[in-house]
Amino acid sequence: MQFDHVHSDHRGANTVHMTRMRIAELIISAGHKRVLDLPCGTGALTQMLLERGVDVVSADLNPDAFVIQSRTSRRADLNAKLPFKDGEFDAVACIEGIEHIENPHLLTREANRILRPGGMVYVSTPNVLSIRSRLSYLLRGYPDQFHYMIEVDPASGVEKSIAHINPIGFLELRYTLCRWGFRVDLVETNRLVKRGSLVYRLLRVLLLTKGRRAAAAHPSVSRVRSALLSDAVLFGEALIVGATKITQGDHRHSSR
Repeated sequence: MQFDHVHSDHRGANTVHMTRMRIAELIISAGHKRVLDLPCGTGALTQMLLERGVDVVSADLNPDAFVIQSRTSRRADLNAKLPFKDGEFDAVACIEGIEHIENPHLLTREANRILRPGGMVYVSTPNVLSIRSRLSYLLRGYPDQFHYMIEVDPASGVEKSIAHINPIGFLELRYTLCRWGFRVDLVETNRLVKRGSLVYRLLRVLLLTKGRRAAAAHPSVSRVRSALLSDAVLFGEALIVGATKITQGDHRHSSR
């Protein structure tokens, strides 16, 4: 078996593999029994979970890419209603998928629908609010891993569709999850980058001076500010968010 290639927009196969490993650890430690791996790609996360005895359902827009022998991947489009029953899963893992889709709110509503009460969704995406990514936006005009959002067919010279169409940061992702019935319980990363850099540490000191008055106004705002200033957000390469289903997803709820 040879697991998947990684799209050129990502920093490399090892980066995504570390994200898979961390989310697998979170799923195992939480004791989830039935898990949806979506998008599953060729099945790397599925294999990690199977080896630990987890009941995994794999799904992807391109199920033919799945390579685990004696198993199949179901076809599922993250931009549409998912082909699963209400409350079917204990957890949903969406690794490096949400930045590829048109409507994160639809995906979040569907994740809520197919999860049992108390189930969790684990979402990873390029961390566009890291200090490195913020500097990229300042100096180049685009966040980390999104480049100029243009790709040209070398044969025809015509601009074609791209993979990374939705740079979603922690604040927007937190809001989307909370809007549709989740409580954000963890904010992590695959690895920390440049945390020891003197320049980055000085920038962090500057960031820590901002937003204090707003944070003092409400505990929920304070929690969000704390997450925004955490090592995972300021220095993390990929953003990993874990959220618990607390309602059916039709009302707003405060969260982390």
